[in-house]
Formats: sequence, C-alpha cells, structure tokens
Amino acid sequence: REAPPAAQADVERTGTRWGRFVAGLLVAAAVLVAAVATFNLLTDPWGVFGIGIFPPRVNQDRSTKADLLAELEQPPELLIYGSSRAWTVEAARVERATGRRTFNAAVTAGRPADAYVFTEVVHDLWPRATPDYLWLLDVEAFLRGPLPPSLLAESRFSRYLPWRAKAAAQLDELGWLASWTGLQASWEVWQKRPTRVKVRASWLRRISPDGTVKTPSSDKAKAAPKAVARWAEEERAQYQSFSRLDPEAVTYVEKTLELFASWGGTGVIVLTPTHPEVLSAAADAGWTQRHAELLRLFADLQDEYDFAVVDMTSVDAFGGDPAGFFDATHMTTENQRRMVDAVLEQAGDRLR
Repeated sequence: REAPPAAQADVERTGTRWGRFVAGLLVAAAVLVAAVATFNLLTDPWGVFGIGIFPPRVNQDRSTKADLLAELEQPPELLIYGSSRAWTVEAARVERATGRRTFNAAVTAGRPADAYVFTEVVHDLWPRATPDYLWLLDVEAFLRGPLPPSLLAESRFSRYLPWRAKAAAQLDELGWLASWTGLQASWEVWQKRPTRVKVRASWLRRISPDGTVKTPSSDKAKAAPKAVARWAEEERAQYQSFSRLDPEAVTYVEKTLELFASWGGTGVIVLTPTHPEVLSAAADAGWTQRHAELLRLFADLQDEYDFAVVDMTSVDAFGGDPAGFFDATHMTTENQRRMVDAVLEQAGDRLR
C-alpha cells in the first residue's frame, strides 16, 4: 500500500536533507584535503618540490659542502665520496698520508649520482683542476629508489640531472601531500620557523672546512645483542627485495668514472664494511649475489677506466674490531681509521 501523500513528502524531504548533508560533508572533506595538501606543498617539509617557505627537514650537508667547496682557496686534489659511512673519514689524515689536498664530499644516503654531481660542481668551479678520488661505496647504494630530495631540490645539483629524476621523486612523494604525517611534519616546521642562515650555521658547526663531519659524542660501540638482532632483521628484509643492481646507479658510476678519465684522473673504490653478524644475515638474503655482481661490474669497468678496487666489506680485511660499530653500518672512529689506513697501504700509490 502506498504511503499517504503527506508521509511521502516527509520521506522525500528527509532524503533530500540527508543527501544535502552527505554532499556537504563530501565538499567539506574535499576542501579540508585541498587545504592540507596546499599547506604541505607550500611548506614542503622534505624539500621534494623545492618551493618551501622554510628550509626543508632534510640533512643540508650537500648544500653546505657545496658552499665549502666554493670557499676553498685552491681546488682539491683528492675527493672523498660516499654516504654517511664516509662522513667522518678525516680528510686531513688522508691528506697527510697522500700529500694531496683532500676534501670529503661524502653525504647522507650518498648514491653514485652524488659523486657524479659533486664531480661536475668541482670541475665547474675549477675547470683546470685534475683531482683523483677515494670513493667509499656501499652495496646498498645500488638499491633502486628515487634520488634524495636534497640533491634534487637545489639548482646547483639538479642542473646536472635529467628532469625525469626530479619528476619521479615528486610523483613518488605525492601521497604524503594530504597525509597526517605530512601535516605533522609541516606543522613542526612552522613551529620552529627555521631560517636558511640558522640551518647553514648549524651545519657549519658540524662540518670542517675540508668537508669532514666532526665525530659525534656518541662515537662508541653500541653492539648490544638486541640491537644487533634488530639490525640483522632489517638488513635481511632489505636484501630480500634487492634482486639486482639499479641500472641508474650503474649509469652514474660510469658517468663519474668517465668524467675523471677525461682529465686523466684515477682513484680507488672501496666497498665498505657491515657489522659481521648483520652481514651474515644479509648474505643469506641476497647480499652475496649483489656483492658478486658489483665486483663483476667493477672488473668490467676496469677494462675501460683506470681505478683500483679494495674490498673492505668484512672487518677481517683490515683487522677491524667486530664490535666496533655503533649501528649496523657505521663504524667507530678507531675502526674507520684502521680501514682507511689499510686502503692506503694497499692502493695508496694510486692517490699520491
């Protein structure tokens, strides 16, 4: 039986009100999402889009080291490359051993693209310079992934990189624009309101004029059994999805070697160590295959370019302390000095 006309009208009015209410909620939600995305985009807390009002919440060691390079009175004769594992390799110590003016250009999460870009930066600053290199490479540097935002967001670096690299990084990061994580990060930036002058000053307190990152007060072994077990599990998980060397990383290695070869430069590539127990866990998950693949790559490249390879992936290679790590991959200063001394003993003639 049909409802009376009045009741039918009430139902229709109720349905209309609910429809308007739901539509209003959807519009409000869309406006809120757009507002959050706009706020995060303008703040750009991780520097992905290069338009942030404040300095991004990423390590500024790349830009700081580029500044320090430009302030040198003479061009470096030897460049140290690598990731944060090579941060604290003492340029002054290497300089005393080799007799070559040395600058440490190792950077956070350093990838082969970083070495290529910094080589271009140095050559642009001093076109007649003919530096050599001591390149501490991690097997993990050949994991596939976007380039670091701090490399892409600054024109001094991105000018040497293809536009698609920046576009890929931006597409990869679109998800956080309207996210709670992005909003939290942006709000923290607004609360602190950092300035580029203050951020630069903070980094200059940490980095010596020769590019060496000063040894932290926490430079002590922290290889407690629970920590080692956690590091081992993290490394194992990483290598389970690491099925081959990233072709883009390989390309940047080749481009860097080609740049040095263009002025007769030579160098030493060092494969860096990992905590022994962590390395054992990673070996079973695929590290052994990637390590062998990397050694084959270098052997092939040595047919064309002049460089030496020193494999220091095991602490046994340089008489290091197995417990001389303060995390899975970063060594204490004492262990690092042993490694560098062993490298220079084996291949130092190439750098003198």
